[in-house]
Amino acid sequence: MPTNKHASFRYRTLNGCFSNRGHRKWTLEELVQHVSHHLQEDFGSDITVSQRTIQGDINIMRSAKPRGFDAPIVCEAGYYFYSDPTYTIEKSALSKDELDILRSAIGLLRLLPGLPQLPALQMLLKRVDVGNNLNTLSSTSIQFESNLYVHGLEWLGTIYKSIIEQQVLQIAYHPFTNDPLEILLHPYLLKEWRNRWYIFGRNSQDQLWNLALDRIQKIKIAEQVQYIENDLFNPETWFNDIIGVTKPNNAQPVEVQFETSYLSSRYIETRPIHASQHLVHQENDRYRFSLTVILNQELVNELVRYGNDLCVIKPTSLKESVEKIVGPR
Repeated sequence: MPTNKHASFRYRTLNGCFSNRGHRKWTLEELVQHVSHHLQEDFGSDITVSQRTIQGDINIMRSAKPRGFDAPIVCEAGYYFYSDPTYTIEKSALSKDELDILRSAIGLLRLLPGLPQLPALQMLLKRVDVGNNLNTLSSTSIQFESNLYVHGLEWLGTIYKSIIEQQVLQIAYHPFTNDPLEILLHPYLLKEWRNRWYIFGRNSQDQLWNLALDRIQKIKIAEQVQYIENDLFNPETWFNDIIGVTKPNNAQPVEVQFETSYLSSRYIETRPIHASQHLVHQENDRYRFSLTVILNQELVNELVRYGNDLCVIKPTSLKESVEKIVGPR
């Protein structure tokens, strides 16, 4: 297809005319005036096009790929339009290999429980003609770690949509250890940790909160409240120095050291607890690891999974927290 920037612009402008949702039909003179107007707006007032140029553009758009677009442009009684009102040159065709990749990707997504099934995704599938034959992957060929019985999955779609559309949420929330709360939240991020989902957002006191979806009792859109965009945290870096989802206020990362046996060390090396983890010492059957993180309950829970086979060396506060659960070594 021609690469001239004006030609490409003209094709897209003509495409906008022919795919007009009101099914308007255009005379050649109207097309010349319309394209000239848009060219002048974008490239300068001295640019004009002739009827011959527009007729040439129409012929190229009608021609077969790769020269043209196979556009179904017809002319009846001097009026030009698409015979297929759903056609657009903006719709790029996918090859068979690309369609197979897309089908597999959608099949994988469908195996993940709780993902919002957004109408926009379904519309996209129909547009690229992969709405059918998506059952190429199933739980007999691949299985993800999941818990379909976790409470709160029903809120995922509503919350995700509110983040995208920047809507404030009024949430009825019941913590495990406190009375029920009514919370106004400006939602910014959904995050999963250990098969539980959490929503991060701004509360009415301009504080960053995270709420567990399994403790949400009701959600509705607070339509009268102006949404405030996120300036409280960077989701891409916020979790770099913690394990899990909890970051205590004003806490700083500290070095954590612990020892394990050879067998546990194999699990820990192949599935690191944190990105900063490294082996600092090995003697006989004891392996000492170090990592630098902010102390929180999720770190404690991660370490106690290894029971008495893991011994915290430092800091003392973490050692005491772990030994309260698994006992002293």
